[in-house]
Amino acid sequence: MTDDPAMATRRLIDACRASTQPRHRLLTTAEAAELAGVTPACIRQWARRRYLRPVAQYGALNLYREDQVLEVERARRLHKQ
Repeated sequence: MTDDPAMATRRLIDACRASTQPRHRLLTTAEAAELAGVTPACIRQWARRRYLRPVAQYGALNLYREDQVLEVERARRLHKQ
């Protein structure tokens, strides 16, 4: 019996969200904002401006790679200086 593709995708996303490696760890908008020290609205603005792109969706939530969030946060901070 084969798995339902949606269930297989959900299991993969769950595994990535639980990962301890920044390259594989997926964060919701709220988690990404907390990590970067900005508001969730700022994360959504970065996504609209294409500084950051969600790599997956979990229900209605956009998921971002932790390493990409940190990279954009660093770039934005350096740009302000």
